[in-house]
Amino acid sequence: MNDLNQEIENRLKNQGAAWIHFVSISHLDKRQNRQLPNAIIFALPLTAAYIKEVSDTPNYVQARVEDNFNFADDDYLQTEHKAGEIADQLARFINEKGYKAISQSDEALLADNMFNFETKESVLPHKTIALLSGAGWIGKNNLFITPEYGAAQCLGSVLTDAPVETELHAPQSPKCGNCNTCAGICDKQVLKKKTWHTTVTRDEIVDVHGCSTCLKCLIHCPHTQTYMKRNIPKK
Repeated sequence: MNDLNQEIENRLKNQGAAWIHFVSISHLDKRQNRQLPNAIIFALPLTAAYIKEVSDTPNYVQARVEDNFNFADDDYLQTEHKAGEIADQLARFINEKGYKAISQSDEALLADNMFNFETKESVLPHKTIALLSGAGWIGKNNLFITPEYGAAQCLGSVLTDAPVETELHAPQSPKCGNCNTCAGICDKQVLKKKTWHTTVTRDEIVDVHGCSTCLKCLIHCPHTQTYMKRNIPKK
């Protein structure tokens, strides 16, 4: 790992990143990679305590909606927002070193017209970069899943021409097997029990337009539950 990789990794770890990968994206379409050869992908984990709270609270999201949209202290929204802020800060940091860097925070994607509201998809999703990092796989809930955290993580990414050392992996095959917990717990029935592979589209896995973002498929994924149980002290 060169000095710039180490400097970026230390910076991200100090801001709470659980894992960081430097990924080659030069082979992607120029609209996707914006003519930049490298990407930095990182993840901020949700707390095990939050996973337990949502697990133990029937209709957690709906209850908060009914409580005047009381999401100010919601760990998922806070973590997602923080990931975007960190990506923005990292892009500025790399820019100041004389290289080009583009944040893929929600705000930056909207400003650059890189998010399609009709299809609800960015030009280069974080998950695509994460797959190329080898860190995990796409589950039947259409979420990125890692062995350490299940689906309990928020991703952030930055595209750059900075001379970082990169890696490139073939996407991992999903480890869902015959499990359909996420589809079974989905009130809206938007998950189609489809196993991802490179020829499967997002819309074959999930009806994003029908999704209510209730978090149940994230929270009750067995890999997420394993993370929670591993980190919640036994009484």
